[in-house]
Amino acid sequence: MLQTQIAFRPITPEDLPQAWQLSKDLAWPHRLEDWEQMLALGNGFVATTTDGSVIGTLLWWAWGPQAASLGMIIVSPAWQGHGIGKHLMALARQALPGYRLHLNATSAGVPLYEKSGFHSTGVVMQHQGNVSTVPLIPLPEGCRMRPMGAADLTAICDMDKAALKLDRSALLTRLMEDGRGILVDSEKGILGFSFCRKFGWGQATGPIIALDQAFALPMLAYWAGTCAGQFLRVDIPQDETVAGLLDQWGLLRVGSVVSMSTEVVETGDAATQPPICFALCSQALC
Repeated sequence: MLQTQIAFRPITPEDLPQAWQLSKDLAWPHRLEDWEQMLALGNGFVATTTDGSVIGTLLWWAWGPQAASLGMIIVSPAWQGHGIGKHLMALARQALPGYRLHLNATSAGVPLYEKSGFHSTGVVMQHQGNVSTVPLIPLPEGCRMRPMGAADLTAICDMDKAALKLDRSALLTRLMEDGRGILVDSEKGILGFSFCRKFGWGQATGPIIALDQAFALPMLAYWAGTCAGQFLRVDIPQDETVAGLLDQWGLLRVGSVVSMSTEVVETGDAATQPPICFALCSQALC
């Protein structure tokens, strides 16, 4: 097949039905609405044939002036082996010069990304299922859980940035509009926050950001209890304690991906431990 039969260009909203079909062909759960929400927050590229058929996609999101995440990197099985994924990655890097890049890769994709300058930073475990009975997990004394309000946006954006070294203010603003948010606070201020929203085959919870597991687990249990009897998805950085609870609640581990980055981000020392990410917003958005 001649390379000249493949063209590359920025993605447009008109491409989304075909992009959605590519993800459906791989049995990915994303709805067309999920694609629309992701594109509204970012940019991307498509590979097309001479007749305009979309055969490859890549989306990217700039979280501030120095870091970005890549996702929805798909090449039609019929067109694999033509360097399409490599070319899409090159276009993304050209669009993000000097940026620290993050992505979550399948095991099959890891070698390609390693050749592009990425290295492994951890494992993300995908849990999902129809939620069974979930016991209440109490908060530490002096803490309370409450709905999130617009006045909390600045504080949660600051906490999110401290946890991930990314400025995801646009994402969190969108989640406040499209989903439901709760947080844990005390007289000392906000100790954690989380969201739940429609996604894929049901609901998804994340991000869950907190100073400690003692604040994160009650929020996770709250969302699981709220979604009892419904399909719920949670993507968590590898943690056997959290994974064990999810399994007990009927949210079984169904797969995992490798978190990768082009740069190591140093963590603080024990005296200045930053907030921790206990659940991702999604594998694409981080």
